[in-house]
Amino acid sequence: MKNKTNKSFIKRLKRKILICLAVLSCLIVTIICYLNYVVNPVIISTSAAKVRSLSQRAVENVVRQVIHENVMYDTLVLIMRDESGKIVTISSNSATINMLALEVTEKAQNALSQMGANGIDIPIGSFSGMPIFTGRGPAVNIKMLPIGTIFCKFESTFTEAGINQTNHRIYLKVYSSVSVILPTANQTIQTETQLMICESIIVGEIPDTYLHSDSLDEMMNLIP
Repeated sequence: MKNKTNKSFIKRLKRKILICLAVLSCLIVTIICYLNYVVNPVIISTSAAKVRSLSQRAVENVVRQVIHENVMYDTLVLIMRDESGKIVTISSNSATINMLALEVTEKAQNALSQMGANGIDIPIGSFSGMPIFTGRGPAVNIKMLPIGTIFCKFESTFTEAGINQTNHRIYLKVYSSVSVILPTANQTIQTETQLMICESIIVGEIPDTYLHSDSLDEMMNLIP
């Protein structure tokens, strides 16, 4: 009789253990699905917006600093005229432009590395995946990792500024990649920052070779 009681107890105990394991497995699967399909998209969108804003701000500060220290129109663009004053060629000062691109790249990389070390703070309520709790509660620090190589590209535009006058503007575009390390996934965020670095009013007729083509931009972008 006692053996039957023990066997019955063991049988009931095994059944309870199996039920607990099944419930625990279902709970784990539910949590994983909730994290992947509800929480993760909210965290990714929140962190992406913050990272993009911080990255662009960091790059803008670097570009402004370098421009303030080094850049004038005459240092980047060389305009050659003939004896009558007519514009013959417009060329880029490749040495100065390359030094400028390298300086911006190096300082921007350092700025993003510092930003990555500091990370970004996301309120813990955002991890709930519920809009009502998004942005609420104590902050959780999310680490970032700058990846790849920052890429600089120069662009210029010519616009009419009056009779026989043309406004020439030079822009610098900086492209960067930042990887955000999330609890459930990693997200790579691409950023593009464009700033006008200098401009000048050119008096005289500009040859169509430069006015209606990308030839000057190609001369500026000698180093990728």
